Amino acid sequence: MLVALAITALGIALFIGSNEIPFGINAVVGPRVFPLIVSVGLTALGALMIVSVLRGDRAEPAAEEDTDMEAPVNLTAPGIILGGFLLGAAVLTSAGFVIGTAIMYFSVAWAFGERRIGLMAFVALAVALVTYLAFTRGLDLSLPAGVLKGIL
Repeated sequence: MLVALAITALGIALFIGSNEIPFGINAVVGPRVFPLIVSVGLTALGALMIVSVLRGDRAEPAAEEDTDMEAPVNLTAPGIILGGFLLGAAVLTSAGFVIGTAIMYFSVAWAFGERRIGLMAFVALAVALVTYLAFTRGLDLSLPAGVLKGIL
């Protein structure tokens, strides 16, 4: 019940806070739209959880996992992701949003074991380009084009 109440309270607090955000000047979708969507979603989720708890629904405890608690922690994947994030953030303004985001996506795919470099590069660039176009054309937001300035 405490988790349900906390999620509901967080949703209400975000809703109140998002109403304090000023309207965008020339934005088709203002800066408060997404915080409002998240706050309404959290409030609804919390309310549904409260109803579920009041109806007597309880989660089943998880089965015991077959894990070796003495095994060393492998930090390779988080390190690759962190390195890709830092590199992508470092080149974001100079190389541009598409290149920086593609580096981040590529590093996550590599960390999760994907080794088809050509496919990863294509998907990383495609996802970054679609995201760039959605934000710049669809939402009329400004993102750094970087080295692709004349192309985009």
